[in-house]
Amino acid sequence: MVRLRILAALLLIGAAAPSPVEDAVLGLKLADHARRTGDARSMLAAARIVAASGLRDADLNDGRLVAREGLPDRSPIAVAMAQEARLMAPGDPAIAAEAEAIARARPKGIVGGSWGSGPLQFRQMLPAGNRIGWTVRARGAEPAFVSAIGDGDADLHLSVADRQGRTICDERRNAYYPLCRWSPSRPADYRVTLGNAGRVPTQVVVLSN
Repeated sequence: MVRLRILAALLLIGAAAPSPVEDAVLGLKLADHARRTGDARSMLAAARIVAASGLRDADLNDGRLVAREGLPDRSPIAVAMAQEARLMAPGDPAIAAEAEAIARARPKGIVGGSWGSGPLQFRQMLPAGNRIGWTVRARGAEPAFVSAIGDGDADLHLSVADRQGRTICDERRNAYYPLCRWSPSRPADYRVTLGNAGRVPTQVVVLSN
Protein backbone atom coordinates (compact mmCIF):
# COMPACT_ATOMS: atom_id res chain seq x y z
CA MET A 1 0.00 0.00 0.00
CA VAL A 2 2.85 2.37 0.80
CA ARG A 3 4.38 1.78 -2.64
CA LEU A 4 1.05 2.46 -4.32
CA ARG A 5 0.59 5.72 -2.42
CA ILE A 6 4.09 6.85 -3.40
CA LEU A 7 3.41 5.98 -7.05
CA ALA A 8 0.11 7.84 -6.99
CA ALA A 9 1.86 10.91 -5.57
CA LEU A 10 4.49 10.74 -8.31
CA LEU A 11 1.81 10.57 -10.99
CA LEU A 12 0.01 13.57 -9.52
CA ILE A 13 3.26 15.54 -9.47
CA GLY A 14 3.88 14.59 -13.09
CA ALA A 15 0.41 15.71 -14.12
CA ALA A 16 0.93 19.09 -12.49
CA ALA A 17 4.41 19.70 -13.89
CA PRO A 18 4.56 22.98 -15.82
CA SER A 19 6.93 21.66 -18.48
CA PRO A 20 7.25 18.55 -20.69
CA VAL A 21 10.92 18.49 -19.63
CA GLU A 22 9.91 18.06 -15.99
CA ASP A 23 7.38 15.40 -17.00
CA ALA A 24 10.12 13.55 -18.89
CA VAL A 25 12.51 13.83 -15.94
CA LEU A 26 9.82 12.38 -13.66
CA GLY A 27 9.24 9.48 -16.04
CA LEU A 28 12.95 8.66 -16.33
CA LYS A 29 13.41 8.82 -12.55
CA LEU A 30 10.47 6.47 -12.04
CA ALA A 31 11.93 4.12 -14.67
CA ASP A 32 15.23 4.00 -12.75
CA HIS A 33 13.31 3.15 -9.59
CA ALA A 34 11.43 0.40 -11.45
CA ARG A 35 14.69 -1.14 -12.68
CA ARG A 36 16.20 -1.16 -9.19
CA THR A 37 13.13 -2.79 -7.66
CA GLY A 38 12.04 -4.95 -10.58
CA ASP A 39 8.61 -3.29 -10.47
CA ALA A 40 6.89 -3.85 -13.80
CA ARG A 41 3.87 -1.68 -12.99
CA SER A 42 6.07 1.27 -12.06
CA MET A 43 7.89 0.81 -15.37
CA LEU A 44 4.56 0.94 -17.22
CA ALA A 45 3.64 4.13 -15.37
CA ALA A 46 7.04 5.61 -16.34
CA ALA A 47 6.42 4.66 -19.97
CA ARG A 48 3.06 6.47 -19.97
CA ILE A 49 4.59 9.62 -18.47
CA VAL A 50 7.44 9.65 -21.02
CA ALA A 51 5.01 9.03 -23.90
CA ALA A 52 2.82 11.93 -22.76
CA SER A 53 5.83 14.26 -22.49
CA GLY A 54 6.75 13.76 -26.15
CA LEU A 55 10.38 12.94 -25.27
CA ARG A 56 12.53 12.02 -28.27
CA ASP A 57 16.21 11.30 -28.86
CA ALA A 58 18.70 13.93 -30.00
CA ASP A 59 22.37 14.19 -30.97
CA LEU A 60 24.91 16.87 -30.08
CA ASN A 61 25.74 18.36 -33.48
CA ASP A 62 28.02 21.38 -33.92
CA GLY A 63 27.32 22.56 -30.39
CA ARG A 64 23.53 22.20 -30.56
CA LEU A 65 21.04 19.49 -29.64
CA VAL A 66 19.33 18.26 -32.80
CA ALA A 67 16.44 15.79 -32.93
CA ARG A 68 17.33 12.53 -34.67
CA GLU A 69 14.06 12.35 -36.57
CA GLY A 70 10.91 14.26 -37.39
CA LEU A 71 7.63 13.94 -35.53
CA PRO A 72 7.48 10.31 -34.35
CA ASP A 73 4.44 8.14 -34.92
CA ARG A 74 4.98 6.76 -31.42
CA SER A 75 7.58 7.27 -28.70
CA PRO A 76 10.49 4.81 -29.17
CA ILE A 77 11.65 5.54 -25.62
CA ALA A 78 8.25 4.71 -24.14
CA VAL A 79 8.04 1.59 -26.32
CA ALA A 80 11.40 0.41 -24.97
CA MET A 81 10.20 0.99 -21.39
CA ALA A 82 7.04 -1.00 -22.08
CA GLN A 83 9.18 -3.87 -23.36
CA GLU A 84 11.27 -3.68 -20.18
CA ALA A 85 8.09 -4.00 -18.12
CA ARG A 86 7.08 -7.09 -20.13
CA LEU A 87 10.48 -8.68 -19.43
CA MET A 88 10.21 -7.87 -15.72
CA ALA A 89 6.99 -9.88 -15.46
CA PRO A 90 7.20 -12.78 -17.93
CA GLY A 91 3.99 -14.71 -18.18
CA ASP A 92 1.84 -11.95 -16.67
CA PRO A 93 -0.97 -11.37 -19.20
CA ALA A 94 -2.11 -8.08 -17.63
CA ILE A 95 1.38 -6.57 -17.84
CA ALA A 96 1.77 -7.85 -21.40
CA ALA A 97 -1.55 -6.33 -22.46
CA GLU A 98 -0.73 -2.92 -20.92
CA ALA A 99 2.74 -2.95 -22.47
CA GLU A 100 1.22 -3.72 -25.88
CA ALA A 101 -1.29 -0.87 -25.50
CA ILE A 102 1.51 1.60 -24.72
CA ALA A 103 3.59 0.34 -27.64
CA ARG A 104 0.65 0.85 -30.04
CA ALA A 105 -0.40 4.28 -28.73
CA ARG A 106 -0.04 7.28 -31.07
CA PRO A 107 0.59 10.86 -29.93
CA LYS A 108 -2.59 12.78 -29.16
CA GLY A 109 -3.37 16.49 -29.21
CA ILE A 110 -0.61 18.98 -29.98
CA VAL A 111 2.61 17.21 -30.98
CA GLY A 112 4.46 20.28 -32.25
CA GLY A 113 4.92 23.86 -31.21
CA SER A 114 7.33 26.77 -30.91
CA TRP A 115 9.92 24.50 -29.28
CA GLY A 116 9.38 21.62 -31.70
CA SER A 117 7.84 18.31 -30.77
CA GLY A 118 8.47 17.49 -27.14
CA PRO A 119 11.65 17.74 -25.11
CA LEU A 120 14.92 16.31 -26.44
CA GLN A 121 17.02 13.63 -24.77
CA PHE A 122 20.78 13.24 -25.22
CA ARG A 123 22.84 10.48 -23.54
CA GLN A 124 26.60 10.41 -23.00
CA MET A 125 29.21 8.83 -20.74
CA LEU A 126 30.95 11.75 -19.04
CA PRO A 127 34.46 11.02 -17.70
CA ALA A 128 35.49 12.24 -14.25
CA GLY A 129 36.32 15.96 -14.25
CA ASN A 130 35.09 16.44 -17.83
CA ARG A 131 32.26 18.58 -19.13
CA ILE A 132 30.20 19.09 -22.25
CA GLY A 133 28.60 22.25 -23.54
CA TRP A 134 26.09 23.34 -26.13
CA THR A 135 24.16 26.43 -27.22
CA VAL A 136 20.40 26.81 -26.96
CA ARG A 137 18.26 29.43 -28.68
CA ALA A 138 15.53 30.57 -26.28
CA ARG A 139 12.41 32.43 -27.37
CA GLY A 140 11.40 35.58 -25.58
CA ALA A 141 8.71 35.59 -22.87
CA GLU A 142 8.65 31.77 -22.69
CA PRO A 143 10.20 29.56 -20.00
CA ALA A 144 13.29 27.59 -20.99
CA PHE A 145 14.27 24.33 -19.29
CA VAL A 146 17.44 22.24 -19.25
CA SER A 147 17.91 19.27 -16.96
CA ALA A 148 20.29 16.35 -16.48
CA ILE A 149 20.02 12.96 -14.82
CA GLY A 150 23.08 11.13 -13.54
CA ASP A 151 23.46 7.46 -12.70
CA GLY A 152 24.26 8.27 -9.06
CA ASP A 153 28.00 7.60 -9.32
CA ALA A 154 29.10 11.25 -9.39
CA ASP A 155 27.83 14.76 -8.70
CA LEU A 156 26.76 16.87 -11.67
CA HIS A 157 27.17 20.61 -12.17
CA LEU A 158 24.75 22.27 -14.59
CA SER A 159 25.08 25.95 -15.53
CA VAL A 160 23.63 28.38 -18.07
CA ALA A 161 25.22 31.67 -19.18
CA ASP A 162 24.14 34.39 -21.62
CA ARG A 163 26.21 35.66 -24.55
CA GLN A 164 27.97 38.14 -22.28
CA GLY A 165 29.09 35.31 -20.02
CA ARG A 166 26.75 36.26 -17.18
CA THR A 167 25.51 33.28 -15.18
CA ILE A 168 21.76 32.68 -15.52
CA CYS A 169 21.65 29.42 -13.57
CA ASP A 170 24.23 27.54 -11.51
CA GLU A 171 22.73 24.29 -10.23
CA ARG A 172 24.84 22.28 -7.80
CA ARG A 173 22.41 21.62 -4.95
CA ASN A 174 20.61 18.71 -6.63
CA ALA A 175 23.74 16.77 -7.53
CA TYR A 176 22.09 13.89 -9.42
CA TYR A 177 19.11 15.69 -10.98
CA PRO A 178 20.07 19.34 -11.65
CA LEU A 179 17.50 21.48 -13.47
CA CYS A 180 17.80 25.04 -14.77
CA ARG A 181 14.69 27.10 -15.48
CA TRP A 182 14.68 30.69 -16.74
CA SER A 183 12.41 33.06 -18.68
CA PRO A 184 14.25 35.32 -21.14
CA SER A 185 12.54 38.60 -21.96
CA ARG A 186 13.59 38.38 -25.61
CA PRO A 187 14.99 35.76 -28.02
CA ALA A 188 18.63 35.02 -27.24
CA ASP A 189 21.35 32.36 -27.29
CA TYR A 190 22.54 30.77 -24.06
CA ARG A 191 25.50 28.52 -23.33
CA VAL A 192 24.75 25.39 -21.30
CA THR A 193 27.53 23.49 -19.55
CA LEU A 194 27.27 20.15 -17.78
CA GLY A 195 30.22 18.87 -15.79
CA ASN A 196 31.09 15.70 -13.90
CA ALA A 197 32.26 16.91 -10.50
CA GLY A 198 32.97 13.38 -9.25
CA ARG A 199 35.97 11.06 -9.37
CA VAL A 200 34.46 8.36 -11.59
CA PRO A 201 32.78 8.38 -15.02
CA THR A 202 29.00 8.78 -15.02
CA GLN A 203 26.28 8.13 -17.57
CA VAL A 204 24.26 11.32 -18.02
CA VAL A 205 20.93 12.02 -19.70
CA VAL A 206 20.40 15.63 -20.80
CA LEU A 207 16.88 16.93 -21.38
CA SER A 208 16.03 20.25 -22.97
CA ASN A 209 13.13 22.00 -24.64
